Amino acid sequence: MQEMIEGGTEALRLAEQILSNPPRSAILPLVEAQLLAPLPRPVRMRDCNLFTEHVERFFERKDQLEAEAAAGSEQAAAQLAVAKRMRFDLLLKRLTYYTVDPLSVSAHEEDIEWPAYSKAADFELEWAVVIGKRGKDIPLEAAAGHIFGYTIFNDWSARDEQLIHMEMGIGPGGGKDFDGAKTLGPCIATPDEFRDLSDVRMIARVNGEEWTNRSSRHMRFTFEQAIVEMSRSRTIYPGDIFASGTVLGGSAVDHGRSLKDGDVVELEVEGIGVLRNRVRMRHG
Repeated sequence: MQEMIEGGTEALRLAEQILSNPPRSAILPLVEAQLLAPLPRPVRMRDCNLFTEHVERFFERKDQLEAEAAAGSEQAAAQLAVAKRMRFDLLLKRLTYYTVDPLSVSAHEEDIEWPAYSKAADFELEWAVVIGKRGKDIPLEAAAGHIFGYTIFNDWSARDEQLIHMEMGIGPGGGKDFDGAKTLGPCIATPDEFRDLSDVRMIARVNGEEWTNRSSRHMRFTFEQAIVEMSRSRTIYPGDIFASGTVLGGSAVDHGRSLKDGDVVELEVEGIGVLRNRVRMRHG
């Protein structure tokens, strides 16, 4: 896939020719196949705050957190400390991101082995753009031309560990940095697969229960704006992945809940498909 992305329009043309008349020996029923991540070792990954409602919900809970902290809740006290440290106004004005470990990728239907140091398991419904063309200092009007396609991105989060690191003001740390912490898939869809990229349906389910059903129209910033920001005085490369940030309601913390051992998380994005994983926790 990395070679195909780097091959540009010529590689896509060749793929279309092959798909138009594939040899029967190359056709395998999907139920008999195990899908790997479309890019198991991405060139680079960054997770952006293109959706800000998820963070807004966090700040809206400050009064509740204060009450819970006063009642003796250590977790609420930790969340409150983080909320007081963060500049909410800047989060709404500035397109920010954190750098993701490209060695932490997991695939569709792969079990997520939760780290032993965490008891607060969470997921995050996101989608991501895959860069197809190298560039630097890219103007907004040219940004779309650098997009190869889109994939689903599950930003698994160990909330208890994340709070500790963020309370120190150093980012999410081990809360989002463990084996398999970033699930990509089930495929990369090229832009022509979408009816309207400004209004893509995004759904999260846990054990079949729908937890959110939102749309890309709720994004405060666009992927094109992310490309402009990421290429500012630096080069972006084919195979780079920029994720969107979390859809409102697309995580357990948005609902005041936490995942349990054996929970099955399904993330669906219109035009791409369904990304499914089961959580395995050592603590049960």
